[in-house]
Formats: sequence, C-alpha cells, structure tokens
Amino acid sequence: MGFIIKLLFEALIYPGLLTMVILVIVTQWYLRKLAGRIQYRRGPTYTGPAGFLQPLADFLKLLSKEDIVNKYGLKYSPLVLIVLAIGVLITITLSTPLAPYPVYASYDFIVIIYLLMLSPLALAYLSLSNPNPYASIGVSRYLALLITADPLYMITYLVPIIIASKYYDAIYSLYKTSLVSHLIWTYSLSSTIAMTIGAIAGFIGLMAVLMVKPFDFPEAESEIYWGMFTELGGPRLAMGFFLKFVEKIVFPIIYVLLFLGGTWPFTDNWLLGVIIIFIKYFIVLTILSILENSLPRYRPDQGIVFLWKYGYPLAILSLIISIYI
Repeated sequence: MGFIIKLLFEALIYPGLLTMVILVIVTQWYLRKLAGRIQYRRGPTYTGPAGFLQPLADFLKLLSKEDIVNKYGLKYSPLVLIVLAIGVLITITLSTPLAPYPVYASYDFIVIIYLLMLSPLALAYLSLSNPNPYASIGVSRYLALLITADPLYMITYLVPIIIASKYYDAIYSLYKTSLVSHLIWTYSLSSTIAMTIGAIAGFIGLMAVLMVKPFDFPEAESEIYWGMFTELGGPRLAMGFFLKFVEKIVFPIIYVLLFLGGTWPFTDNWLLGVIIIFIKYFIVLTILSILENSLPRYRPDQGIVFLWKYGYPLAILSLIISIYI
C-alpha cells in the first residue's frame, strides 16, 4: 500500500503532473523573456509579476475556446493520443533521479526509447487530424525530420548507457547510468573521446527533435503559413503546445542526466542533486533559446543533409568507440 501511495504522489505531484505544469509555465515564461531580450523586446509583462503568469493565461484562453473540427477531421482520437503522450513523458521522469523513489529496471532504457517516440508521432497525428494543405506540408516535413533525427538522437544516447553498463553495472538503465555518467568522462581516454563526440552529436539530435532552428522547417511560419499547426486552434492547439513544451523539459533533462553528469557533484544528496539537475537543464535551455533566436532556418533538404553529413558520422563514431573500449 505504501508503494502505491508513493507512486501516486510521484505521478500526480512530484515530479509528475503538477510539477510538469509548473515547469511548463516557468520554462515558457523564461524562453519568452529571453527571446524578448535577444530581439530587443520586453517579453511578457502584464499577467502576474513580470508577466510570469502569461503562459498560464494563454493556455487557459485557448482551452476556453470552442473546439472546432472541420468536416473531414477527427474529433476525439487526436486528443486521446496527446493526453497519452503527455502521460508517457511524465512517467519517464519517474525513472530519473528527480523522483524521490525512482522506478527503474534492467534494460529500461530500451522501453524509454520507444516511449520517447510517442510524443512526436502524437503531434503529427494531431496536425493531420484536421486536413489542410499547409498542415499536410508541415507534417510531411516533420515526419522527414523525425525519420532522420530520431535514430541519431537515440544512437548518441546509447553511448553513455553502454559504457556505464560495461564498467559501472548500470544494467542499461537510465536511472543507474545517470548516477555514474560523470565518472564515464574520466574512466579512460577512449571514454572521454566517445562522450565528447556523443555529446556534440546528441545536442545536434536534440535540436532537431525539438525543432530548434535551424531545424524548425515543419513550422516555417513565413513560408507555409504556420506549418503543421495551421489548422489547430482552441483546446487542440493548447494541448499540442503543452505536449511540445513537456518535450522541451523531458528531452533536455535526459541529455543532462546522460552527458552532463546528472546530479554531480552532489551525487550523495538527493535535494542538492535535483537542484543541480535543474540548473544544468536551464543552462541547456538557455543555449537552445539563444540558437533558436540567432540562427536562420534551413530548408528541409538542407536540414536533412546536415544531419546525415555531420550528425550521423559523429554519432556512429562515438557508438563504435563505446562498444570497443
């Protein structure tokens, strides 16, 4: 009974649903403020102190609108899939050091890889559920990007998992690997090289999966209206944006756990370790935002070629080194 109560607390309160809602508000406000400073604007200012509650106000405004579906659209299944994808991403946080009582098992990273693929597919399905020429073009670009970027993203994440499992008994677990990921960097010269190359390739893959410029061509506001989000509005747009921002929380946190040492240097103190994870997360988020507001957009063919030309050679090289260390 005690285990069930702890699990419910983690799923619903921390690091689960309530915490994720708060993080979505905080990160969206932070990103909008940072983008405003980079572009010589003020960002949100009116709702709440320093505009802090503006993301919540925008979300509630969209939720309160009428849910309009065109004649050929799907009404319920896209929303069900979006909610399921949000729940899956929140569940993944329970298998990280963020959770007071983490849930993990041998080879759980294989399951997590499959779970991470659900959220982008849910976004694509949501966009296609309301047929529109611009949305169809945006989704076709998005799927082309995913087919290219997802394997790259997953290959690089296998590098610390493999090394930690070989030498630190991490049993191919995300949680166990995150506890020793800082040790991998200094285990040997080969592991240092593998982690360095893997971190670079992994960051490129992270940018592509999150559609950070120059990989935001599925949206391409000035090119194909609003891309894959063209036909969305009201509650559907709110849920799509919420899922997208949950991705911007969970995906970078996994990068922090595997490549940036996770809770290090406070591996023996849970609370300080959690604070360190969030500090590293906001550093990664800041870098992503600066790149988002500084780089031009690739054409779809340019983005795909860039990933194949630079991302994949680095990812495969780091994977080979990790296997033969």
